[in-house]
Amino acid sequence: MNLITFSEPLTIAFKKSAGGAQVTFEAGREYLMTNAQLERVMRDEHVQKRTYKISKAEMRLQNFNIKATSNVRQRILILNGSGGYGDQIMTWPVAKILSRWHDVHVLTDPGNNVCWWNFNFAKTVQTVPILWEQVKMFDYFIPMEAVVNMDEHQDQLHPVDQMLFKLGIDPNLIPAEEKVVRPNFTQTEMGSLSRFMQMRKQIGLYQLSAANPVRCLPVNDSAFMLVKLAQETPDIHWLALYDEFVPAEYHKALLCPTCNGDGTIQQKVAAPVVVSGTVAQDGTAVATAPVPTVPTTATCPNCNGHKYRAPNIEPFCAPNLRELWALTEHVSVVVAPDSMMVHAAGMFGTPCVGLWGPVAPDNRVKYYKNHTPIWHREFCIHAPCFCYSNVFPKYCPPRPQGRTTCDVLSGIAPQEVADAVKKTMRRLTFR
Repeated sequence: MNLITFSEPLTIAFKKSAGGAQVTFEAGREYLMTNAQLERVMRDEHVQKRTYKISKAEMRLQNFNIKATSNVRQRILILNGSGGYGDQIMTWPVAKILSRWHDVHVLTDPGNNVCWWNFNFAKTVQTVPILWEQVKMFDYFIPMEAVVNMDEHQDQLHPVDQMLFKLGIDPNLIPAEEKVVRPNFTQTEMGSLSRFMQMRKQIGLYQLSAANPVRCLPVNDSAFMLVKLAQETPDIHWLALYDEFVPAEYHKALLCPTCNGDGTIQQKVAAPVVVSGTVAQDGTAVATAPVPTVPTTATCPNCNGHKYRAPNIEPFCAPNLRELWALTEHVSVVVAPDSMMVHAAGMFGTPCVGLWGPVAPDNRVKYYKNHTPIWHREFCIHAPCFCYSNVFPKYCPPRPQGRTTCDVLSGIAPQEVADAVKKTMRRLTFR
């Protein structure tokens, strides 16, 4: 964590797929900013020139431990700034357990605040960057910028257990069912659910890409996996999940290669004209002009106008994060790499087939019901390596053309994913 002061007023935009914030910093005031935020904003020369002071904030933050606090309820501000939405989901039970003894307030990155809506155990939801004077209003601040994600060594705990341990709570004394929390939704947040339930089809969710390339399949492999999965399960309508932060190549790879997603093709047909023949004086025939052709539009014969490589595939960018979560509770099955949708399915007990690579599944999903992991650690001598960076670690076995995927992930066959889906999916019933 960092304290930062600017010499001039400055407005900076912070954005994530679920939303964001535009923060205007007053000149001469101290603000608290996470390490990741500071690293990003300081790439801008405009920001650098207006920066007056930067200090590390750790020495000013009083360490919290449940065993050292008095019996009086304290005002606790807790931040999990270590990653994405999955990390927020895994912080819910920690905040709820902590709320037994103290008043819990939440600090989140811009865009993550929606993850904490409608929980009665979270007194308030604040957003970082935040004025330092506001932070000082709380009795304790629990900053967790690297709970587990930056830990690549063995014998690490499940993130929920690791956070509880960090706070002085013995994770073994907390029942497993209390380590998963289900969110609450409003009627409006059920919008996408209503739309797809009206289709009266079995719905499957397929997450095209993870938060970084080390934990997911490359573009063509991910598309190939979904196409084969769709062919094996023709009764499931597959929603291929993406957002603006997922490279466009992922959902474009699902387009029909014949019409490139247009649904139609251009072809030429003979024009309806009559050409009269003539005869020369010596009785020989005179060559007539070739019959002209005209362009016309026809339905693509490959996709039959559906536009995608299988008739039961539909790329889907959810209107917002909470609508996607509300939908997840009621689908037949989820297929995803080690990323947000694994946790979204887990908090409801929705059947999920996980595609696992660098991380051992038990270190992430042992408290989720109905999760079926596919993990071929035998394909890499370093597995699990727990790599969470955006680049492959230097100890990865080299490849002549450069590495594009984790060997453990690339060892997953589409057929075994399809078999796992058929075995674990639930059948939706419609009234």
